[in-house]
Amino acid sequence: MLKQPGDQIYDVIRDLGGRGKIFNVHFRNIRGGYLKFQETLPDDGDVDMPRALRTYRDIGFDGMIMPDHVPVIEGDPGGQKAFAFCFGYIQALLQQLRAEA
Repeated sequence: MLKQPGDQIYDVIRDLGGRGKIFNVHFRNIRGGYLKFQETLPDDGDVDMPRALRTYRDIGFDGMIMPDHVPVIEGDPGGQKAFAFCFGYIQALLQQLRAEA
C-alpha cells in the first residue's frame, strides 16, 4: 500500500522489523503502487528483491520467507512452475547473502 514501493519498502522493513513487528514475509514483487499495481515474479518488478532481503538480514529477521501470489503463466494452470521459480529465486538470494557474510 505504498505509493512508490521500489523506493519506500526498505524503510518500512527497517521500521517494522526494528520494532519486532515482522513475523513472516510473503516475498513477492509488484509493478506500480498504491491501489494500482500488478503482481510480478520476484525478479521482474519495481522492488530490488536482493536489497529487500539484505534489509531483512540487517534488522536480524529470523522468521520465514515464502513466496506469495504468483502471476498466471500460460501453460502453468496451477501455478506450480511459477511457485517453483519463486522458491528457487529465494533460495538463490539466501545463498548469495550467506556468501557475502
